[in-house]
Amino acid sequence: NESIDTNDAVADGLGNLSFDSSGNVTLLSSKRLPSVRIAIQVLQSMSILIQNVTMSTSLYLILSYNKVNELINLPLDSYAAAEKDQQEEEKMNHVHNNMAMDDDLNYGSSAVGEFSELTNIYISFLKSLTMKMNAETLQFYLTYPSYLSQEGSHRAAYNESSPYKQKAIDFNQIQFPLYERALKFCNPDVDPFVRVTAMNLCLNTLRLATDGDPLPPDGDCSFISEGGKQVNPPTTPQKSSNAASVTNDSLDNDRPDRQRNPRTTSKLPFRERLAISHYVCQPSRVQHLSAGIFTRLASLCGKVEETIRTLDRIDRALSSCFLTVDKCARESDSDAKLQADGRSSKNEGVSTSVHDDIQKKIKILQSERIKVVKHFLGDTVSDFQDELFLLEDVLKVGLIPLNEQIIEMMFPTVIYPLVLTPLHNFIKQNKRSVADEGGPHEPDPFSDRFEKHMSRPISRGASPSDSDSSLAKAALFVTAAIFHFITHKELLQLLMTALLHPLSPEISNACTIVHTNPNILFQDDNGYTHIKTDSCIENDEGLYLYKFGRDTANGNYGKMKSKGVVRQDCVFVFCPILSDIFEWSIAGSMLNGVPDNLTPNRYRRTLLSCLSGTDGMAELQSLAVYAIDAIVSTIDREILNCIIFGKHIFEEAEFRASETVENDESPASDTASNDIAFSTSISQHMVEFIASMCVSVITAAISYDGLWSLRYNPISAHAILRMCTIDPSVKDIATKFIHYRRNQSAVFILKTPSRLDKYAHDDKEIDHQLKMDKVFFEAFCEGDKFVVEHIIRSHGSDKDDIWNGPAMIATAKDGSIFQLAKQMCEDISAKHVIGHDSKEAAYHCAANSTVSHIQLDAFSRLIYDDILNQNMKDIGYAGVASLTLCIPTACEFHKSGNCFLISPISDLISDLLFEHEEECGECLKPGDVVNLDERKPFPCVCEITKENEDLNANGGTCIVADGVKWQSLYLLIMNDNLVLTEPMRGESAGYGRVVTTCPLLSIVAELYDIQDTESSAQRLLLTHLSVKKDTPGLFTAEKGEDAISSEEVRMSRSCLDVWFEDYNTASKAHKAICSRIFKVRIERGKRITQALSSHKNMT
Repeated sequence: NESIDTNDAVADGLGNLSFDSSGNVTLLSSKRLPSVRIAIQVLQSMSILIQNVTMSTSLYLILSYNKVNELINLPLDSYAAAEKDQQEEEKMNHVHNNMAMDDDLNYGSSAVGEFSELTNIYISFLKSLTMKMNAETLQFYLTYPSYLSQEGSHRAAYNESSPYKQKAIDFNQIQFPLYERALKFCNPDVDPFVRVTAMNLCLNTLRLATDGDPLPPDGDCSFISEGGKQVNPPTTPQKSSNAASVTNDSLDNDRPDRQRNPRTTSKLPFRERLAISHYVCQPSRVQHLSAGIFTRLASLCGKVEETIRTLDRIDRALSSCFLTVDKCARESDSDAKLQADGRSSKNEGVSTSVHDDIQKKIKILQSERIKVVKHFLGDTVSDFQDELFLLEDVLKVGLIPLNEQIIEMMFPTVIYPLVLTPLHNFIKQNKRSVADEGGPHEPDPFSDRFEKHMSRPISRGASPSDSDSSLAKAALFVTAAIFHFITHKELLQLLMTALLHPLSPEISNACTIVHTNPNILFQDDNGYTHIKTDSCIENDEGLYLYKFGRDTANGNYGKMKSKGVVRQDCVFVFCPILSDIFEWSIAGSMLNGVPDNLTPNRYRRTLLSCLSGTDGMAELQSLAVYAIDAIVSTIDREILNCIIFGKHIFEEAEFRASETVENDESPASDTASNDIAFSTSISQHMVEFIASMCVSVITAAISYDGLWSLRYNPISAHAILRMCTIDPSVKDIATKFIHYRRNQSAVFILKTPSRLDKYAHDDKEIDHQLKMDKVFFEAFCEGDKFVVEHIIRSHGSDKDDIWNGPAMIATAKDGSIFQLAKQMCEDISAKHVIGHDSKEAAYHCAANSTVSHIQLDAFSRLIYDDILNQNMKDIGYAGVASLTLCIPTACEFHKSGNCFLISPISDLISDLLFEHEEECGECLKPGDVVNLDERKPFPCVCEITKENEDLNANGGTCIVADGVKWQSLYLLIMNDNLVLTEPMRGESAGYGRVVTTCPLLSIVAELYDIQDTESSAQRLLLTHLSVKKDTPGLFTAEKGEDAISSEEVRMSRSCLDVWFEDYNTASKAHKAICSRIFKVRIERGKRITQALSSHKNMT
C-alpha cells in the first residue's frame, strides 16, 4: 500500500471521517484513521494554500462547506493513542522474536517524532487560519445557533443592511472551533513552541473583539439577549441581504492579496464582536486560557524556592568550612610557637591534612554554587519574565469581562498562596527575642528601630532563626516581578491594596458574588452601547467598569446566585471587597458604607517588619526593599498617598485599626531612644511606613566572628525619594528619620579605632587618629579600592582648575528584577561570611562602612533640599530620570547598565578627600631654588629615563654606569612636602634646584635591605598615590584599572626608586620620611574625627 497516491489517500481517508466539536472521530466506513504522514501532508498543503491564496473568492471557496472546521477538529488524541498502541505493539513483536533489547528505549521513537511534527504542523495550520480571519471570513469560523439559519444553513452571517428581523441570540450556544482547539494547547505541559503559538492565536482572536466601534443609539440591537430572550427589539426594519452573500465592493475592499494582515482589515460588525466576547469570556474558557499561566508561575516559583534552599545549604556549608579553616590556621600558629620553644605538638600534621581536605570541599561547593546561580539567572528568571509578559499580553487586550475573571483567579492561585501567606507564616515562625541567643558579640549598632512610631508591637532586635526562608524570599521575588513586568492598573492596584493598605478584609466573611453570564456591555450617557474594554476607560477617566460582579443598579451587591452550571458561573470573592476598599480609600466613600469585617492588615505589618529588619525578618530586608521600590515606582503617586498612607481613611476606621492587635503579636518595647515628634495632622500610617523605609537605608551586617559592617541601600533611598514626591509631609518625616540615622552612623564610624584595637592586634600601638586616616586613605574597600574611588567628580579643563564641579557620590539607584535576582544569589543568607579574622578584615569592614556613611550623609543633605514636585505633575514617573527633574542638585549617572542618582557630598568630607590635591598650587614647583644649608638633606641618586631627561638641567651632576644614567639628588622635607633637588655648582653652591615635589600625604615609603657583597647601596621605594592624572617628575606611572566613566575618580600610582650610599643613610632617610608622614596623617585623622563629630551633633 505504499504505492497508493498520496492525494487519493488523503481524499479517501478524510472523506470517510467526521469530527465533532470535541475532536471525537466517527468512522463513516470501516476504513482506518489516516496515517500521521498523510495528516501532516494535508495540514501542510492546506496551510500553504491558505497563506498564499490571492483571490478572495478562492479563499471563500476553500473555507466553505465546513471542511476547514473538520480539519480544525482533527482528533489528535486519537492519533496519540494510536501511536502509543503502535509503540507497544512493536515492542512486543521484538520480545516474541527474541531480538536484542538494548534499544528498548528507542522503540516507537520515530512514531513519537512524527506525532510531535503533526502537532507543530497542526498549530501552524490554525495560525494560518487565524491570520485570514476578518469581517468577511469570520462567517466560516463562527457558528451561530441553528434557529438563526436561513435556507437550511446552520451558519448565519450578520449584515446590517438585512430587512429581516434579527432574532435574539443565546450566546451560550455559539460554536467557535478554532478558538476552542487553540485553548487546548495553552497548557504548560505541551511543547513551548506549540503553547506560545496557541496563546498568540487566542490573543489575535481577543483583539478582534476589542477593535471596533460602539453600537449607535439607533442601531439594531435585536440580537442582544439574556439567556436567549430578546432585549430591545429593533424599531425600524432593515434592508434585505442573503446571509451568505458578499457584495462585490466588500470583496474588492477586503481582498486577502491587498490586506493580508487581519489587523489592517475592516473591523468586525458589532454583533460578531459581541459573539466573540461572550464566547471567550465564558468562565470555563477563561480558566483554560489563564490556568496554564498560573500553573507555570507556581512551578517557576517552586524553582525559585528550590534555588534559594540550595544556595542556603551551600552557604551554610561554606561558613562551616571557613570556620574550620580559621581553626586550622590558629592551630598551625600554635604548633609553630611550640616548635619554636622546642616542644612537640599532638596535632602536628593533622591540621595540614584537615586544611587540605576543607580546601577541596570549598572548591566543590563554590563550583556547585556557580552552576546553581548561572541556571537561576539564565533560565529561571527569564522564564518567569516570559510568563508574566504572557499574562501582560492577555490583560493588555483590554476585554474587561475577561480581565475581571483573570484577576479574580490570580488572587487564590498566585497572590495569596505564593505571596501573602508565606510571608506571614515566616514572621510567625521567627519571632523570638535576641536575649534568647546571647553571645559574646557586640550589640547591633542600629538596634534602635524607631519602635515608638510603629502602629503595632514588634519584637525589637529579633534575630533570624534556622527556619526555612525560601518561601518568604520567593514571595518577595514574585511581588517585585509582578510590579516590574505587569502594567495593568487594576491588577496592580488591587494587589497593592492587599499588601499595603492599613486595613484588610476578612476573606472568610466576605460575600461571594456569582453571575451566570459575564457582564459584557455597558451604555454611555449618549446612548451608545459599548463592549467593556480598557480603551473606554482611557477615553473617559471618570469611568470605572471593573465591577467584579457588583451590580449596584439592580441591588445585587453581596448577594449569591445559585443558578447556572458551576463551571459556567463567574464567581468573585477576593476582588469585590478589595475593589471596595480601594474605591473607598481613593474617594473617601464606599458604595455601601465602610465594611464591618475590616481588620488591621497583617500583610502590611509583615512587609514593614521586613523593611525594618524586626521580628526575625532581617534576612528578608534587602529583598523587601526591591519589592517596595517596584511598587512605589509603578503606581501613581496620588494612589500611593491614598492606599499606603491612608489619606482619605475615616478617623473611626483608623482609630479602630490602631487599637486592634492580633493575638500572635509580642509585647511592645518602650525602650526606644529616639525622640522624634510629628504634627498630629500627619497620619500614623504615613509615619510608620516612612520610618520602616528609613531603617532600611543603612543597616549593619555581622560576620560569623562578630565583626559589624555598615551597608547603604541605594534602592531604599530611591524608594524614599519617590515617596517624597507624593506629599510634602513625607519629605518632612523622612528628613528627620534620615538625619537621626546619619547620626547613628557617625557614632558607629567614630568607634572604628576602638573596634580595630579588638580585631587588628598588630595595630594596637598605632595612634587612633592614624587608624582613622588609614581607613579613609588606604585601599581597604571592596575590590581593593580607596574610599575616594567611590566619588564621582569631573577633572578640570586645564592645570589651574584641578576639578570641575563638586564631589558627588551615588545615593539612589533604579531597581530591576535582574538586580534582585543577583541580590538573592549574592546575599542569600543573613550571616555574612568574611572568611578570616584578621587585621585586613577589620579594616575592610571599617572602610566599607565609611563609604556607606558618606553615601548616607549625601542622601540626608539631598533629601533636605527642596524637591520640586510640580515638575512631575505633567509626566509619569520614570525612576532616577524623573528625580533629576525634581532635585536641582542631583544628576543622573550610568554605570554597568545601572542608573544612579548622584548628589554632592558634604564640604567637610570633600575637603578631607581632596585637600592635599588642591593645596599643591602653594607648594614648591620644579625649577625653584632652595637653600640646602638650612635643611638636613639626604644625598641620593635615581635613574634618569628618556621621559625625565628634560628635568635634568645640570648635566654635570649625572653619571653613566653600565649604560644607565644616574642623577645626583638631595632628598629633603619642606612644608609637609617631599622635595628632590639637584645640587647647583659655582656661585650657587649650597643651593639646590627643585626637580620634583609632592605632598607627604600622598607618599608611601618602603625600605629594602639589599644584601649585595659588591655594593653597599640601598634602595628606598617611594610610591605616590594621587587622584590627579598627572604624574610627578622622576616618578614612573603604573598602569591601573581604567575608570568606566571619565567622571569616576581613580587613584593613580607612580613609583620612584631612590638609592642611598649605605643602609645607615637609607634607614635614617626612611625614618625621617615616615615620622613626618605619620604626623601629617595623624593631623588629618583628627580632622576626620571632627567632621564625623559634626555629623553626630547635627540635627
